[in-house]
Amino acid sequence: MKKNISLFTTILLGFTTICCFAQETALKINNKMGKPTTEELNLTVYEPEPEAEAVVLYDATEAVYRWGTDDFRINYTHKTRIKILKEEGIGYANVVITLYESSGNHSNKEAMSGLKAYAYNMENGKMVKSKMGKDQVFKERINQNLTQVKFTIPQVKVGTIIEYEYDIISDFYYNLESWEAQWEIPVLYTEYEIGIPEYFVFDIDVRGSHSLHREDKHINMTFTAFGDTFTCNGNNIKLIGEQIPSLKDDKFVWCIDNYRAQVEFELRSIEIPGSGYRYYTQTWEEIDNALLEDEAFGGCLKMDNPFKEEMKALPLKETKDIEKRIGMVYQLLCSKLKWNGRYTLGGRSVKEILKDGSGSNADLNFIFISMLKDAGIRAVPAVMSRRDLPMLPSRPSIDNLNTFVVAIAKDNSTNSTFTFFDSSNRYGYLNTLPEILMTDRARIIGTGDKWVNLNEISKNEIKTVIDTKVTPEGKIIGERTSNYTGQYAAKIKRTFFSAEDSLTYIKNFNNKNNVTITQYQLNGINEFTSDIQEQMAFEKECSVNGNIMYINPLIFLHCEESPFKQSERKLPIEFSYTEQISMTISMTLPEGFVIDDLPKSKRLETSKKEISALYLITQNENKITIRYNFKLNKIIFNNTQYTGLKQFWDELADINNAQIVIKKS
Repeated sequence: MKKNISLFTTILLGFTTICCFAQETALKINNKMGKPTTEELNLTVYEPEPEAEAVVLYDATEAVYRWGTDDFRINYTHKTRIKILKEEGIGYANVVITLYESSGNHSNKEAMSGLKAYAYNMENGKMVKSKMGKDQVFKERINQNLTQVKFTIPQVKVGTIIEYEYDIISDFYYNLESWEAQWEIPVLYTEYEIGIPEYFVFDIDVRGSHSLHREDKHINMTFTAFGDTFTCNGNNIKLIGEQIPSLKDDKFVWCIDNYRAQVEFELRSIEIPGSGYRYYTQTWEEIDNALLEDEAFGGCLKMDNPFKEEMKALPLKETKDIEKRIGMVYQLLCSKLKWNGRYTLGGRSVKEILKDGSGSNADLNFIFISMLKDAGIRAVPAVMSRRDLPMLPSRPSIDNLNTFVVAIAKDNSTNSTFTFFDSSNRYGYLNTLPEILMTDRARIIGTGDKWVNLNEISKNEIKTVIDTKVTPEGKIIGERTSNYTGQYAAKIKRTFFSAEDSLTYIKNFNNKNNVTITQYQLNGINEFTSDIQEQMAFEKECSVNGNIMYINPLIFLHCEESPFKQSERKLPIEFSYTEQISMTISMTLPEGFVIDDLPKSKRLETSKKEISALYLITQNENKITIRYNFKLNKIIFNNTQYTGLKQFWDELADINNAQIVIKKS
């Protein structure tokens, strides 16, 4: 396992750049640990963000190169002070620090020392200092590479100031810690300082929208090694951020770290006298070769198909349709192995996977590739960084690759196009990937320089026809037929098989849609297909008030309320996938009633028609027909487009909640 501290610069389109130093704050910066000021102790509201549950008053990291027993080391000193402003902020008194140890060489590790933590409270007009005891510190081994140190600072409540500091001595001098200047709570002041000997050249990348001040100066550095003292030139870098706003995750951001203000370091080269020159930054072609030479990746691509005998029973030669042949192979794989819930880049041995009866997506994908090869179908990996992890940098970086999907050639020609699949997605289909793997940059290995965008490769659609009548008592009785394609087909499969049984599935459906299903049928639910057909008969109660009846003609609402509640937004908006939803509803109103109010037809569009909706309602005597169409043609929007998006969704929710009002004649 390699320590993953490979870093990059992200260009954030549409993100508003804010220079932190241009903002002023009433709070004075206090860099003296153990001496909170009266102003800090009396602080009840952080004015730049009045709703903040806590604020980082001071956070500093200093990194110093030193010589260890026989090689360089880095000593990190961390100091943090936080003011608790609300009950929700008390959790910041629970701190977790992760330490790394290489699995190949256990002499390379990180060790923690010098931990101190205190709480400061005002009681009867005086400051009371509470020290954390050793009984509040716990150490937990996570796996062979990771250990966590956890501690809880005592006597913390609303109004408390907490402080903690510690050192980490790291053997990984070639992998510098990244520095996150931005937290989930606002930061008044933060700094990172490091002196780098001339022997090491790093690319230093800044990510995020908030400007960080940088100071560089030339320094002389002295080390003692093997009884001798030597000096060298060095570069001292100091990075400072002031009054950085909080950054909170939400469901319309794939990976919040893509937008966090932070600084990261990637080693370019090492040149130590007497040790020669080593260059580390690679080309993508070199990374391709490194992966193919790696036993856990390229070695797995050479594996023999473990289900060769079982595949002989499949009618592969008689089946001309390549998608059907792929389906046969995948269904055999599903009958033998299960996904263990993990995404990885490298694979394990076949023997180990078969023994467990399960594996990561990479484990299953490598076996799937070997099976497809025996079926005469060419398949290769397409490596990537998952959506929920930081995106790939503009420069080549093997450390940012964390998984892959299978790129399957549609024919055996050298110019063949590819379809994509991941073996973890037993409810998906070709080009219907798990959302977490629908990245905009995946690199196909073994086909030359070939990048692909997997964001919009599937057609995701619901087509629904509903025929209903309304009884004089206020009950809607109807039938619904729906066709689900792409991600919607995968979603309905996942929901169906996640339920305890079919009765539980229907009960959950009834509760969600406030209906009662009287008949239900799903076609294609057990097949390897991108299409699911659903048929149902249902009943639903209208709202009745005396002689007046209120009817929502859509019955099954697409958008009951807008997901966008904020008046403004600083982050971009990232939807999961493009989609299209169409409904045609025919409704017969009861005899003896007249229409008192009928919703108006309406068409909605964003400024560049990236999203559109149509609500068309017509009346012919007691027959009502509604045509509803929704299209999402683009999935990423700048924060500057938020006002238009919010207005669109507010109006879409209004359409979905529009009601027909009828009354007895």
